[in-house]
Amino acid sequence: MPVNNGSISRNNMRLKACAKSLQSYSDNGIIPIILGHQGRRGDDDYLESMEQHAHVIESLTRGIAVKYSGSLGGEATTRAAAGLKNGEALMLKNVRDDDDEKAGFKSVKEMSDSRMVRSLSGIADMFINDAPATMHRFDTSLAGFIPVMPSYLGLQMEYELGVLGEISSNIRSGKKTAIIFGGKKWEKFDYVYEIAKNSNVRVLCGGVPGQSIRYITNKESFTGSNEKFITGIGGLDTAARLVGEFGDRVVAPTDFILENGEHATLSELGRKDSGIADIGDETIERFFKEIDGAEMIIYAGPVGRYEKGYNQTIRLITRFMGEKALNYTFGGNSADSVDDIGLDRAYDLLGGKRITSGGSALAFISGKELPVLKAFEEQQQSR
Repeated sequence: MPVNNGSISRNNMRLKACAKSLQSYSDNGIIPIILGHQGRRGDDDYLESMEQHAHVIESLTRGIAVKYSGSLGGEATTRAAAGLKNGEALMLKNVRDDDDEKAGFKSVKEMSDSRMVRSLSGIADMFINDAPATMHRFDTSLAGFIPVMPSYLGLQMEYELGVLGEISSNIRSGKKTAIIFGGKKWEKFDYVYEIAKNSNVRVLCGGVPGQSIRYITNKESFTGSNEKFITGIGGLDTAARLVGEFGDRVVAPTDFILENGEHATLSELGRKDSGIADIGDETIERFFKEIDGAEMIIYAGPVGRYEKGYNQTIRLITRFMGEKALNYTFGGNSADSVDDIGLDRAYDLLGGKRITSGGSALAFISGKELPVLKAFEEQQQSR
């Protein structure tokens, strides 16, 4: 989740979902020991300590005492776990602080033999994976415990797999689908490319993906810092395939709001020094027309840097919230933008479905094999 000056957001969908599941587990006699991660070592959003997360989750429950241990195995963790009582939970430090988490093991068996799994499996009776946002990752804490202890998919995981199955079925049945794809990164492009192979899918690209698409078709409009930025992030080969194979079903910005607040059309962009921050009014109107004709809307990324105060994302969210179409919002920045502007409750009341999965949701509906689900399937088959 976002980290600003070392502090996490307290209004975050993933934390709310975690607290809800935690409440159900605790009410039914489970004493949870929680593994989680926050960023990667070296990144701006990395925090070794998960103590803030423990405090926020505790505040979102009905009286569960979420204790924190700044350890990840060893005597300190064993002592903390041994002292837990009903109505309590224990949060351990960032699991990515352990080298075994991202060790690059080639199999679940290798993971299960790791020091981390051997140490932590001894303090619990069962393993529950309730992190649907990480289904597409092959990390030790997500799959390594499955061969060595009774293991289950969690409540949030069950709900989100149901929602994703529903979305996939709707796409296959031919429902006119608009995917709003934005955000700051490009690595989900390959998933979107696979989804866009369905001729009933239209992709509305804002954010970095939108800039990448527009760069492919209008390179002469990108100069200076904007060209340096977009050519330095990767993903342009997939952007080119999207444009080349799906044509007008991929809708990219035709005007922009810049970091200095100026408006720029494509023809004006090359004469501006300021970086791109948001889509412009002409583009938002085109997006409105696209979602007005959709039977299903998937919001998979903000179309601008909403956290900087740019408002086209807000306009877009409030517009598709009122549509009669089936409405879904994926996790990460998309979910954060809905929560940050206080529209989460209204979205839910209007029939929208929000899930914590972001990249993993796109991977699922693109048909990609998900390592976590595969590990559980293999467990079932071996019984």
